[in-house]
Amino acid sequence: MDQRECKPEVTTEALEAEIADLIDDPVLREEWLNTNIPVLELNGPKSYFNTPTDRARLMQVVLEMKFGEMA
Repeated sequence: MDQRECKPEVTTEALEAEIADLIDDPVLREEWLNTNIPVLELNGPKSYFNTPTDRARLMQVVLEMKFGEMA
């Protein structure tokens, strides 16, 4: 069995918590969620909450930002 299939699904709550941890200010957080971001193919992060695949992609981006792995 492929290990990627065993990864738990990223929940909306977990994603929101990571984003809140990254951006404390609710106003700035809402602004960021609605800003088109190049790494997200010029879509706003808020549009990545709809599907498990999109949430996993957004979580990856948030964690890269949080831990300084993004150029």
